[in-house]
Amino acid sequence: MDIKHISLAGVMTLSSIVLTYKWLTRLGNSDPVIIISAMLLIGSLAVMILLIDQRLRGIEETLDAKERSIRINIKGVEEHLDKKMDTIAQNTSNTIGEFSKRIYR
Repeated sequence: MDIKHISLAGVMTLSSIVLTYKWLTRLGNSDPVIIISAMLLIGSLAVMILLIDQRLRGIEETLDAKERSIRINIKGVEEHLDKKMDTIAQNTSNTIGEFSKRIYR
């Protein structure tokens, strides 16, 4: 997690405390239980968002690694097929050359 993400989670929690306090004082009721509950709610929401972000980054890294591995495997198969096709083409050319020699004799 970046410092940026943690600081934004802190700002989110702090702003929820201030907002809840201002709303409750305007209504004439400043119950500390409600303010603490709002703080815990927003704090847990911020942590949940950070954990989801971290999990998504992990999944993205895993997908990138698998994509690289598939590319390498495809390249290896391609090179192997190229060698086999070259061998088959060479054998075919040799066979056609032999038939041509036999026909002209």
